[in-house]
Amino acid sequence: MSADDLVPQKVEAILNPGRMLSDGIPYPDFAAARALDDLAEWLPFWAETAERYEALGMAALEAGNRVSGGEWLWHSSLSWHYGQLMWFHEPERREHGQHKKVELYKRAAPHLVAPAERVEIQFESTMIPGYLRLPDGPGPHPCAVLIGGLESTKEESYHFEALCHRRGLATFAFDGPGQGEMYFDVKLCADFHRYTSAVLDAISPRPEVDSDRIGILGRSLGGYYAMQSAALDKRLKSCVAWGGFSDMSDFDGMPPHTRGGFVYVSGYEDLDEGRSYLQETFDLSQSIGDLTCPTMLIQGVHDPIFPPHQTELLQVGLAHNDMAEIVVEPDGDHCCHNMGPVVRPRMADYLARTLRE
Repeated sequence: MSADDLVPQKVEAILNPGRMLSDGIPYPDFAAARALDDLAEWLPFWAETAERYEALGMAALEAGNRVSGGEWLWHSSLSWHYGQLMWFHEPERREHGQHKKVELYKRAAPHLVAPAERVEIQFESTMIPGYLRLPDGPGPHPCAVLIGGLESTKEESYHFEALCHRRGLATFAFDGPGQGEMYFDVKLCADFHRYTSAVLDAISPRPEVDSDRIGILGRSLGGYYAMQSAALDKRLKSCVAWGGFSDMSDFDGMPPHTRGGFVYVSGYEDLDEGRSYLQETFDLSQSIGDLTCPTMLIQGVHDPIFPPHQTELLQVGLAHNDMAEIVVEPDGDHCCHNMGPVVRPRMADYLARTLRE
């Protein structure tokens, strides 16, 4: 795989205003990143920003200001996340950023509102890492299981989790194969649903969680995983695909660094071999017919990664599901990130409503 397959061609290729701001990047940091002249400055800029928030967080904790301390440490984690997220062309630096992101979130976790309890789930020869967070009030609570995508991970979902908590939902965000912490042990694979089922095995018996009211949401690649998981594990009573796809037939039309990223997290060095693996193993048509729970699909017409053809395939695949709600935003981009203040509350509302019906 050539360097061109992995390197974003310019800062704008990484800079996604809607996603970054909705995920919690402060506007001054976003504006400073947008002003960078050279892509080589991207990761150093976010590393320096992360170090500044880490220092603020540690000083706040030492002064007894736990809430501010936790939030600043989380900002440090998020800064590392955005620094390394598409840095596939320099694996050592990307993996250092991944480790820093994980470490900073771990330190923030007990100080967050609501606190994040780290849960490590032993499964086969690996460990699935996740965080359980609870809303106010007595349980057991309905729970939303949250899955990231190609380069989005559990640490990034903090603001969406807050939307769920305000609606009375607990959240459990985890990394699966090829994602975040798990990338180092298990590369991207098409049977992600087995890892979701292991998560359900672990959280369902907990007294804080209402095991009869567990739903799932996945972002981007995670949308595929969410639909697959809900189709194959009937313990999931609601499903939201926040962007998604049916197969990899449109792989060659993706932005070059996105193609390279998929190949990278699959554990391949050769683009052609990676493409073949992805196109042979990712096919939701094999399971989508079993997706019968209430399901919301959010797609943007202007998605450069999963184009309208993928939406059409999903519409056909979900035609049997009378409880499917397919929302295609005519002005939306990938995952409708440019419409975050509109689509994110709608997805949280959908989970809350369907898990209470």
